[in-house]
Amino acid sequence: MELSKLRRLIQLSRFDVCHERCVFDPFRAIYRSAGLNLFKTLISSSCSYDCRYCNNAWNRGYRATPGEITRAFELLMEKRLVNGAFISNSIKDPERSMDEIIESAEIIRRNFDGYLHLKIIPGCSRDQIKQAVMLADRISVNLESPSYSLLTELCSTKSRSDFSRTLRIALKMARRAGRSFTTQMIAGLGEKDVQILKVAEKLYGKGVKRVYYSRFTPLKGTPLEDMRGERRVRVVKLYRADALIRLYGFDVKELEEVMVDGNLTNEDPKILLALRKLEKGEKLRPLEVPGLGLKTSRLVEEGRSLLELKKLGFSIRRAVAFDPSQRKLQDFGIKTG
Repeated sequence: MELSKLRRLIQLSRFDVCHERCVFDPFRAIYRSAGLNLFKTLISSSCSYDCRYCNNAWNRGYRATPGEITRAFELLMEKRLVNGAFISNSIKDPERSMDEIIESAEIIRRNFDGYLHLKIIPGCSRDQIKQAVMLADRISVNLESPSYSLLTELCSTKSRSDFSRTLRIALKMARRAGRSFTTQMIAGLGEKDVQILKVAEKLYGKGVKRVYYSRFTPLKGTPLEDMRGERRVRVVKLYRADALIRLYGFDVKELEEVMVDGNLTNEDPKILLALRKLEKGEKLRPLEVPGLGLKTSRLVEEGRSLLELKKLGFSIRRAVAFDPSQRKLQDFGIKTG
């Protein structure tokens, strides 16, 4: 297999988010994510969809065979450069594209029992989804947009029924098999933060492990190449709000109270919501206190005081300001000068 072709397919896979801190190593052509060194690639970049933000449909495509993909993975494994794989594909025909992913996974599984993430192609068959679930540790179906009407404007060939059916079946099978299920949405295509977060909240309620966010980046040669790219800070704010929903028990209705025109502000929403509650004379739950994480809030729920947390080595500087039982930072041995 031509190395230039493989490198290009690996580079094009960067739009499939595998972790909020997924980083591409251009020298080794691998992705680093949450303790994993991933061989992350497309099998083909030739796509029949006409997504206005993606260049797979608008540029010359690259194609590899499942055999070429797996040989490249095995070579990287032998050199100890990777310890996991993420296999995705473009869409010419949904079932054919999914067959190529499954074939690649089957070959990989002959000699590898480590981390394997497979992309599920919207419109593929129920049997193919089942096969992928049995082979993978994690599967994913990309929503791309929180609004089907907006997605239709951006891609005339995507079927709402295919997406909803595939998402429903894949999530159900993943839950039954104990597999992780993720999805992603693009920020910067005309949607508001509240739309994205409402969909994320609903998905978490159905058992989705993670919702990832990527910022729109205009690509040369696409119909949206002159459109302004989304700022990185917006994705950071979405992840911050996502954590409040996913980990801290907040709901989007609460977050909406501190948004402006449906979008998050630059201020920390957890602080804004805490201040609102205190102004109303309401007591904050430990998880609602800014500065307390999951571990420290659990300790507070168990009866530990902030002073005890400080003695245990935890930082309480932010949390102190939201504790109505004390008024002086010096009481906690915190220097203010």
